[in-house]
Amino acid sequence: MVHSLMRWLCLLFTLGALHAQGPMWPLERLYTRPFVWGTRPDHLTWARKAPIACFLWNEEGNRFLDLYCHHPATNRRLRLTHLATLKDDFWLSPEALDSRRKNYLMPEPGLASFTLSDDGSRAAFLYKGDLFTVPTDASAPPFRWTRTKAPEAAPRFSPNGKLLATLRSGQLHTLDLTTGQLWQVTDFTPTTEGAIRFYDWSPTGSEFLLLATKGATRQLPLPNYSGQFVSAPPFNRSVASDEPLEASLYLIPAAGGKPRPLKPAPLGRKLWPDSPLWSPDGKRIAWTVISPDHKKQQILAYDAASGDVTIAAEDNDERWVFQSATDWSPDSSRLLFNSERDGFAHLYTVTPDGKDLKQLTSGRWETRGETTGFTCYDPHWRDDNWIYFNSTEASTAQRHFYRIRPDASAKERLSPTGGVNCGLASNDGAHRALMQATDAQPFDLFLDGRRVTQSPRPEFASVPWPKTEFVAFPSRGDKAQVKAKLMFPPGYDPRARSAKPYPAIVYVHGAGIATSVLEQWGSYQELRSVFNAWLTARGFVVLDLDYRGSTGYGRDWRTGVYLHMGGLDLDDVLGGVDYLASLGNIDTKRLGIWGVSYGGFMTNMAMFRSPDTFRAGSGWASVNDWENYNAGYTQQRLNTPKSNPEAYRRSSPITFSGNLKNPLLIIHGMVDSNVLFQDAVQLTEKLIHEGKSFEHFYYPQEDHGFVRDETLRDAFRRTGEFFERHLK
Repeated sequence: MVHSLMRWLCLLFTLGALHAQGPMWPLERLYTRPFVWGTRPDHLTWARKAPIACFLWNEEGNRFLDLYCHHPATNRRLRLTHLATLKDDFWLSPEALDSRRKNYLMPEPGLASFTLSDDGSRAAFLYKGDLFTVPTDASAPPFRWTRTKAPEAAPRFSPNGKLLATLRSGQLHTLDLTTGQLWQVTDFTPTTEGAIRFYDWSPTGSEFLLLATKGATRQLPLPNYSGQFVSAPPFNRSVASDEPLEASLYLIPAAGGKPRPLKPAPLGRKLWPDSPLWSPDGKRIAWTVISPDHKKQQILAYDAASGDVTIAAEDNDERWVFQSATDWSPDSSRLLFNSERDGFAHLYTVTPDGKDLKQLTSGRWETRGETTGFTCYDPHWRDDNWIYFNSTEASTAQRHFYRIRPDASAKERLSPTGGVNCGLASNDGAHRALMQATDAQPFDLFLDGRRVTQSPRPEFASVPWPKTEFVAFPSRGDKAQVKAKLMFPPGYDPRARSAKPYPAIVYVHGAGIATSVLEQWGSYQELRSVFNAWLTARGFVVLDLDYRGSTGYGRDWRTGVYLHMGGLDLDDVLGGVDYLASLGNIDTKRLGIWGVSYGGFMTNMAMFRSPDTFRAGSGWASVNDWENYNAGYTQQRLNTPKSNPEAYRRSSPITFSGNLKNPLLIIHGMVDSNVLFQDAVQLTEKLIHEGKSFEHFYYPQEDHGFVRDETLRDAFRRTGEFFERHLK
């Protein structure tokens, strides 16, 4: 333990000296895998009834994720899969069979998820749509159970570990892991019961709980122009005008039989559902649902035997409700949830009948899981009768791991260091996993204080990463305080006047939620943070801010964009411009702005709504017309296009493109399944019609987040050269 601690302290000392002199690496080296900052562990999972933690990782720093498990009792980390070496012509994709696209294949992602048996002895996972299991002690290689063109989905072990359930062709099946018997459990039809979206075994293993949705699912084409012929496979995708589907819960015997529907939610069948959750004793089911207009949330408690339902907790918000995370107490007598009902996301418990509500935490800080940009886990109630949670109590730029008793006593911080610490306790509470990062150290996994992964490569410390300072300033509009951080070029002092003022670039993080102002190397998104570091080496000051909508700042900040995206959040960006001007050493005639996704949207809004502020802007994967975006996210913020067309008009950059004065670079992936390529095309067409001068570049094989090394190098090079031309 002492040796591990000394190694960690030595590493921190080394990484604390990262601002060494020397040239910044070229983009060609920074964006060639294996990346120097490595690949962080992901999908950390504890077995339900054993102290075994498993996760996905690539220890070389490449993209392909394999499965690892750690056994705290022996302090052993075991690699369970080497799937990149596993080949089968049966798995060849249409892309690999195309005479042209096969020359430009995307790097393989590896595993996306896995599941553990309750006793932790086995893991199950899908690879190329086929089903595998592997012992977690690495005593045998992975065993492949299927070789079918119809892919498996969502494997789950039965509580006794003898059966493995999966979805195939939309139906639930079970596989006997001893005899190999395959058994179809359901025979749902889309027009009667609906399509199965989620299932789980009951705690006894005697039946399944199913969530099914019914209704027309919009199918849109996703054209790809890179092959010998254009292909346009359809995919499920809603748009802002779509209604939610009908959602229903069913119970069905594990051996098959007639499904038994539970009563509809009090809000009706058309709603936005979360996944239902069995109580540990198997007598109740918790289900969180949100009304079609996103303004009411109910946490429901069902009696599994009778199907009767009660409302355990209800939240209302005239803007849109915060979606609670829920968990059951170990004895099934109470529900844990977090809620913004006092303005910040805090912990509450309540009985299933909605009585005896207790608030456990309070203050101007939050307890919530965050999965955009980094992973902080939802609050969880463990068998040791402690409630574990991650919070912003110490600082909005930090995350720490805590536990508290159900009577709100004995709150205790469990994370020893600063920075971002996201914890997950084992089910018995005896072991704790922490994903830890500091402003000089990317995320790595620690279990019970012992380092399990070492993600940064040895040369990480030789890169001259820029100095960073955390700042705050008033928004230009309502003067609310905006948190931000400055990244400095070599030799820059924010408190010193300069005979030759510096150019500056404002970076706007993506998602419209999440956060970027963190004491964490890589912050919201490592690839983009590295590019910002590269920009500082080129002589730019970079300002990165948590505009309105960012997480960690309470309900009012989260919903500050309601009915006007590009309103208060743009005021926050312009407040950052005022702050840069106040430093006295920034040339405000040489300001740039860039971002990806929501950051691209904000870039375009800034260039169109405040056209004299930024000399140049680069918007990547930008939403330009919110009527094109998905229903859930957009309706939360703008209602529907029919009910509030003005909100859509004033929130869409394409409305204001005629105001463009300064250089704009539009970048988009042509097979983007999140922000559709049509947003870039439609803006391009309108700018041409308006006689505007602009630049654009499209990447034929890339989706929303670029992954190919050559794409990253090219897109960042183009953006860097664009800023060099127009800001220097």
